[in-house]
Amino acid sequence: MTSSTLPLVPGTTTVPGTGASADADTGYWPWATPTRTTRTPADDGWVRGHDPRTVASGRARAQDPDYPEWLGHVRAAAACKHPIRLAGQIHVNDADGNRIATIDTEDMPDGAIYTPCGNRRAAVCPSCAEVYRRDTYHLIKAGLQGDRWGLPPLHEHIAIFLTATAPSFGPVHHRVVKVHAADCRKKDGCTCRASVCHPFGRTCPHGQELRCGARHKAGDSQLGQPLCLDCYDHTGQVIWNHEAPELWRRTIQQVDRELRRLGRAHGVELRRRYIKVYEFQVRGVIHYHALIRLDGYEPDCPQAIVPPPAVITRQMFADAVEAAFLKTAYTSAPHPANGGQGWRIAWGDKGLDLKHVNAPGHEVNLAQITGYIAKYVTKSTEVTGLNLRRVDDLSVGIHGDPGTHLGRLIRACWDLGEHAHYARLRRWAHQFGYGGHITTKSRAFSVTLGFLRMQRTIWRRTEGHPHIWDDEQTERVIYELGYQATGWITTGDALLANTAAALARARHQAGLDALADELTTQRAVHLKAA
Repeated sequence: MTSSTLPLVPGTTTVPGTGASADADTGYWPWATPTRTTRTPADDGWVRGHDPRTVASGRARAQDPDYPEWLGHVRAAAACKHPIRLAGQIHVNDADGNRIATIDTEDMPDGAIYTPCGNRRAAVCPSCAEVYRRDTYHLIKAGLQGDRWGLPPLHEHIAIFLTATAPSFGPVHHRVVKVHAADCRKKDGCTCRASVCHPFGRTCPHGQELRCGARHKAGDSQLGQPLCLDCYDHTGQVIWNHEAPELWRRTIQQVDRELRRLGRAHGVELRRRYIKVYEFQVRGVIHYHALIRLDGYEPDCPQAIVPPPAVITRQMFADAVEAAFLKTAYTSAPHPANGGQGWRIAWGDKGLDLKHVNAPGHEVNLAQITGYIAKYVTKSTEVTGLNLRRVDDLSVGIHGDPGTHLGRLIRACWDLGEHAHYARLRRWAHQFGYGGHITTKSRAFSVTLGFLRMQRTIWRRTEGHPHIWDDEQTERVIYELGYQATGWITTGDALLANTAAALARARHQAGLDALADELTTQRAVHLKAA
């Protein structure tokens, strides 16, 4: 049973809205009612079997003569946890602009069109997050491999993968595994023996001993927590999060300068293209994973994507990028909390974790790097133990608890946000001051997510025959749809829709497995015959 089958409406009254948070008596919306941070099975009626309301609503829907039509109607959003319901009209015009047909959602099942919520975070909607992850995966793969969607083959291009981290703002509990077991495949959450956290340390001015002799496990709640809350620089951390997008912009400009110097030294012109994603560490600070590809330059066709000159080696490219990260640093805008001065913004002093992609003798290949980067686009602050939507004047007193590490980060964002230059800190207090995009890339690195979504739309509307698609048809269809509600109408609807989607995925996976087995068998026969 998936989490999307939990009761979505209180009692037996059907209320358009987002489910259990909607109130049939008061009419409050979810964001206007108090929320709880923890839930138990008893809260949702899932004790000793299924909720009778779920069984009744599901039976009523399945016994409806129009059930097959309804199931086909919601298929596009069947796996979504919080689908969006749209109501209105769809008009169809001819080539001359004359209206030839009008479709009203009132004539459709439930009087609405179901569309997926499209949330990228797996903690919010696993189904939509998986679609986002797969799109990012193919976007990155196209930027490394090419030979699809109008991109040329890119096997001859040099590429490096790097991880840029923030500086230290104070000692925290951490887990370091220096030697992994031979059969260890999960490096981040493995069960291998870790090193001692902080074997040596002094006593700080606040009376806390800055040492820890524990060997923390992967899921230890102490990971990321400061050894001394009062010694930790919470203000510096949220300021660094706030300035991280600007730091990256200046760094990539410095990379361009270093590449121009490298090109002038060898009489060639070079271009860099990149894609990056951010990831939250358990201490509440972000770090970037970036994939940078080196291209050449063709004067006769400046927009062409060509391989770099053979005179430029991988190590030359890596040295230029590393020099740019070491040189980039600046001072942020002044703030009264820092004596009227700004903060120095720079990358961490531990250096870059830089690896060559598809290089002889290196373990990082195309398949590994695409999957590694794509998995982070579905994550956010839940790794720190906090999952909030927004912080306002009412909730800052609850979430900004000065007795906790995360509470002090939120409180620091709120207090520093009083200054005009740092007003965005309050808007992004739920992300500890970071307000950048999850993914950014150069234009010519690969295709866009919008392009991939359009390809998926064409495939669905042509029922798997994209060659019959006519772009002029999109200009003849006019949508006049508005928001109606969020979520499934009943828990039974959620149960039936999610079950149908799960069965469809199982059939699709079974077909892929059968095809893989057939190809393996054919290859074995071919090798035996040879």
